[in-house]
Amino acid sequence: MQDSANRALEPLHLGTRLPEARFRGAVVFVLAFALFAALTHDAVFLAGNDAARFAEIEARVDLGETAIDRSRYAWTEDRVTIDGREYSNKPPLLALIGSGLYFSLKRPLGLSFDTNEPRTVYVLTLLLSGLACAWLSAGFFAALGRHFTIDPAVRVLLTVGLAAGSLLTSFAGTLNSHTVTALLLFTAHTAAWRGAGARAGFLLGLAGCMDAPPALVFLPLLAVVVRESGGWRGLFQYLLSCAGLALVCVTANLTTVGSPLPPKLVPGAIDNSSRFSDSIAGVILPDRWSYPLECLFGWHGFFSVSPILLFGALGLVRAIRRGRPFSTRWSALVAAGCAIVILGHITLAGAFGGWSYGFRYLIPLIPLLLFFAPLALESRGARIAFAGALLFSVATALIGVYHPWPPGYERKDGNDPVAELVSNPVGGNLAAFATEHFPDSRITARLCRTFIQGDKRERQLYLYVFFVSKGDNRQALKLAHALDPGNVRRRDDLEHEDD
Repeated sequence: MQDSANRALEPLHLGTRLPEARFRGAVVFVLAFALFAALTHDAVFLAGNDAARFAEIEARVDLGETAIDRSRYAWTEDRVTIDGREYSNKPPLLALIGSGLYFSLKRPLGLSFDTNEPRTVYVLTLLLSGLACAWLSAGFFAALGRHFTIDPAVRVLLTVGLAAGSLLTSFAGTLNSHTVTALLLFTAHTAAWRGAGARAGFLLGLAGCMDAPPALVFLPLLAVVVRESGGWRGLFQYLLSCAGLALVCVTANLTTVGSPLPPKLVPGAIDNSSRFSDSIAGVILPDRWSYPLECLFGWHGFFSVSPILLFGALGLVRAIRRGRPFSTRWSALVAAGCAIVILGHITLAGAFGGWSYGFRYLIPLIPLLLFFAPLALESRGARIAFAGALLFSVATALIGVYHPWPPGYERKDGNDPVAELVSNPVGGNLAAFATEHFPDSRITARLCRTFIQGDKRERQLYLYVFFVSKGDNRQALKLAHALDPGNVRRRDDLEHEDD
């Protein structure tokens, strides 16, 4: 009788907890959104990744065309030439969504690249990247509570680690596809774990339209999960949703470059990165045997910049061994997908992603890895170690926020000797930050000598390019006075120079 009574009370118990869970999730979302709003930049970076997308948004809405020749951001490195016209070389769906936002908000908010570029860049970046990261933070917090019985403090620390202590933090304030893909890939997994095949397929397909490699890797792996969690009907819905989003991708490509293929793969297309001798389909290959190790544990290293991710990797291994919070098979599928994505990028995608802070290609894996970290935090010593790693990760993440796309070493045959004076983006950002806020201190001088190669004038020239590349013309002008004006390249020169 008592068991029957307890079972009868279960729906009421769940009903009383649901509003509380939703309230906590809303609080996480609001706090995360406020954080990302404070970190969002209002300038377009010279590195070109965000510029390529802003160029397409401006061209579509203000110029009525998909080619970016006449855009103010036509100088972007990330462009492709097709039939004599210049286009963004990025998958076009994110820019299409951004165009819809820009068009709908242009008059109500007074947005305009012509009259108020900073506000326009800020609002679009916040709504496309910052909002996605806030949504991810709330969903991550909810997923931890749904699948783990853990100390609330651990749950909060892991959510803080995701939102404020990873490369996701560094890139949340700039327009890019990696942060959006991180949201879509993680929520696709949570849907698959619950047997929601249609939702999982829709989210994974949308991720594929933003960043194809991780989505294609996880496509068959999640199909296994959906089949076991949602049955054959769930699998059919999953595959149908994926097929529908594939059609969306093809349509986006057709309406942008006149081909069903992505811009880089259009027959006859000339990608700007093809100036490198060892590039394939616009992807620059690694130039030395140590490159894969450097991507994980070097100055750009995925784990060295965010050591809290090591706890996630360890937790994933333990999840496979213990068969919780999911079956061994499901956890192994997550591990296999992460391993394939990591190995593929560190062995095939060279130049560290161009001018960028950290190995940005692996950002979509961050929430998946951190999700399993509770299994590595069961002892008091492990939690103390995680707290120390979290402090370091938050510090490095915020240093990255200062400039997510800093000039830096890419490869031996790089075309910018000034940018290659810095091989450590963490140190380069620190030196530039100190130069801006403590220009005459001994610590600033030491940081510049340590992390920027060359003599004093070369260091000043690097810092000039650094501030120009992040749109901080006031700091750039301060440095310009210490340089020979005849040898200083202005922002306009950098933007329009012939590569």
